[in-house]
Amino acid sequence: MRILVFIKVAVDTKVPLEYSYNTGRLLRDWNVTQLNPPDRKAIDTALKIKREFSDTHITLIHLGPPSAARWIRDGLALGADEGLRIWEEDIEGCSVNAKAFICARTAQILGFDLILTGNKSEDTMSGQLGTLLAAYLNLPVINSVADISVKQKKKIIALKNLLKGYRERIECPLPLVMTTDASEHPEHYASFAALLEAYEKEIPCWDLAQIGIPLQSIHEKNALMIFESLRLPKPRLKTIPAPDSTLPAFERIKQLIEGTIKPRAGKIVKRDEDNMVEELFQMLLTEGWLDHLKKAPVQQ
Repeated sequence: MRILVFIKVAVDTKVPLEYSYNTGRLLRDWNVTQLNPPDRKAIDTALKIKREFSDTHITLIHLGPPSAARWIRDGLALGADEGLRIWEEDIEGCSVNAKAFICARTAQILGFDLILTGNKSEDTMSGQLGTLLAAYLNLPVINSVADISVKQKKKIIALKNLLKGYRERIECPLPLVMTTDASEHPEHYASFAALLEAYEKEIPCWDLAQIGIPLQSIHEKNALMIFESLRLPKPRLKTIPAPDSTLPAFERIKQLIEGTIKPRAGKIVKRDEDNMVEELFQMLLTEGWLDHLKKAPVQQ
């Protein structure tokens, strides 16, 4: 089985973040970086598959400058087979749409059975890379995976996180794209000897020409996603009927100010506990609030 793991370097959110007041973007040179925790979980997931199938080949791919190669080497020390870095100065700061386009083309060149990446980056929190990557490759995607089991080389059973603590078990054939959620504690740790060996390995770097992507295509992908400063939503306009022209000016202005808002009538009930419950029940019954609980008449 051939597994591609796309990783990213993210800002350590446990350290106070610095950002520009003018652009609203993070000042990355001023912040502490780390391997994105959901991407670390993706590496652990790939290594879990490799323990079950020894012929599994894991490739770590990172889109970033030479300084980010250390995170690929850390993954090699954990047990990955090879690493690849993709970089060109013109793609610095490109949108997630352009990144997914580059990753998809790289995956097509390398070939794969399974693609793993983090569900979202802990600094930007966009959570779009895995879905866009699957869309470019025309493959199914399972997001927010907590754990997997592989009973066959061509079938993955994933445990997907849902809202409010619920989980869903999904069975899907390969090839596919999976995004993983971060775990509290890493499942694997590299030995010092493995780290030394990994730091001696050469990590190749591809540019856009080697992938076969013109720079104009990156500009077009960037143009589809525009990030602006945070703005509060504007209230929706309400259509109201024109006031009656025969009314006095004060009444017409009052109708315009009130708009379509209608005051709600209320009723205050002051009784002891037993009588209050009975009166509330009779009120709900009389006004029709309990009609949906009545049984429909049986037709003869």
